[in-house]
Amino acid sequence: MERLKKLKPIIYFHLVLNATIVLFITGASYYHVPLEGFKDHAIYFLHLCALQGTVAGFLYFLSLFKWPFRILFSILFLAYCGFSFWAYSQDISITPSLIQGVLETKPDIAVDLVTIPYFMFYLAAVTALVFLLKWHSRLPKRRGLKVFVAPALALIIMFYVLERRQFGFFKFRLPYNVAVAVEEYFEKAPLELNLDPKGVVSRSDSIKAVFVLGETLRADHLGLNGYSRNTTPLLSERNDVISYSKLFTSKTITATSVPQMLTDQKLEDSNRPFTSVYSVANTAGFKTTWIGNQTMEKSYLPIAETNGEVMLVDKYRSVFSFDKELDGVMLKPMDSILKTSGKQLITLHMIGSHWWYENRYEDQHRVFTPVIDSKYIPSLTRDQLVNSYDNTIIYLDEFLNDIITRLEKEETPSFMIYASDHGELLGEGGKWLHAQEDDALKNPGYILWFSESFRINYPFKVKALEELSDEPTTMDVLYPTLLDLLDIEIQ
Repeated sequence: MERLKKLKPIIYFHLVLNATIVLFITGASYYHVPLEGFKDHAIYFLHLCALQGTVAGFLYFLSLFKWPFRILFSILFLAYCGFSFWAYSQDISITPSLIQGVLETKPDIAVDLVTIPYFMFYLAAVTALVFLLKWHSRLPKRRGLKVFVAPALALIIMFYVLERRQFGFFKFRLPYNVAVAVEEYFEKAPLELNLDPKGVVSRSDSIKAVFVLGETLRADHLGLNGYSRNTTPLLSERNDVISYSKLFTSKTITATSVPQMLTDQKLEDSNRPFTSVYSVANTAGFKTTWIGNQTMEKSYLPIAETNGEVMLVDKYRSVFSFDKELDGVMLKPMDSILKTSGKQLITLHMIGSHWWYENRYEDQHRVFTPVIDSKYIPSLTRDQLVNSYDNTIIYLDEFLNDIITRLEKEETPSFMIYASDHGELLGEGGKWLHAQEDDALKNPGYILWFSESFRINYPFKVKALEELSDEPTTMDVLYPTLLDLLDIEIQ
């Protein structure tokens, strides 16, 4: 009895420690599982207990050491809480794509996701952490080592045994899925660029092109593509706009999609040097300019820097998303460049329809209501989110029309290509935003326009693109299409 009395503080501590982990971390992986009936709930409860048991085994050995527990446990607990909040609130899966989004997403976008519920969740987590650390410091040093080391070791062995019998039995749930996703992310080879393309032949000396790199636009929400709402009233009035409704991409976040779009990388390519479209255009004598309303991620920064000139608008306020300039601010520097002579390829990198939607358009574009009024997605209705998202497309329609209007004034053969990096989840499967796996994310918008002089000079190029607009295609088509329209050939 005396021995049990001495062990009680350790037992109570680990019970509370593991209950806290379930509440703040592991429970998030089970919160959204659809279950019906006592049997289903019992099975998943036992699975949660088994998973937490394996975690308890690792925690016990870590708790035997004062400072490693204080430092390592604190870091891991708070880091995992960041993932579990989104698993709780949006049922987001922890994947390498999500890890890439976390590690490479720009501060001005990341700050948009910090909400009051997110802050309160973290405040509660910090409070719990402080309580556990103080309690741990009062425990008898290494007391109970002989008693608990065997069951703790058995629980750890159970993890490997069950994983070997059924892969993913534990690994696809918190906290293990984070470690698996991080490992897979760092296994990816970095992008290698061929900065000196050979055999480049330019067949024209008078083309002006504007490539609009869009953000988070779904093709099925474009009025041009038959959407029930006319989200493209200005472009729909034109008879010289081509819109592809069946474009496919397997990339669902900017960090992976943009490098594929801007190089000769195919959707399934890996482990070889790629060539930037700008390196080719530079060799062909084009003046290349990158104008961005997004701070750049490391995944495509080297590609953007192959432009002759790179400028970011609103760069000193980019971390304050509620003060973020609209994409229209890029038109002024574009106008200055268009006034210069020579062959030109201008890229406009939009903030587009990226969350937070209400900061992506002006009041006159608020056609669909009610709109979102909170950054905490679970508190919003689907109508609010879709309305605000569609309003961003109303703004895009005006933005692209403004570009076309400017290019129409050019005597030089001109064209505009708009391509979005990926789509956006708007409630499918109860999920929102992107960096996930869903067909809604893999059908981005793709729009082309050609000036009258371009159509006269290159009728077969335009006709071929018009004939293919209703056919299924992939984002692999962008790179060769852009070079072909620039009248560049690689021999």
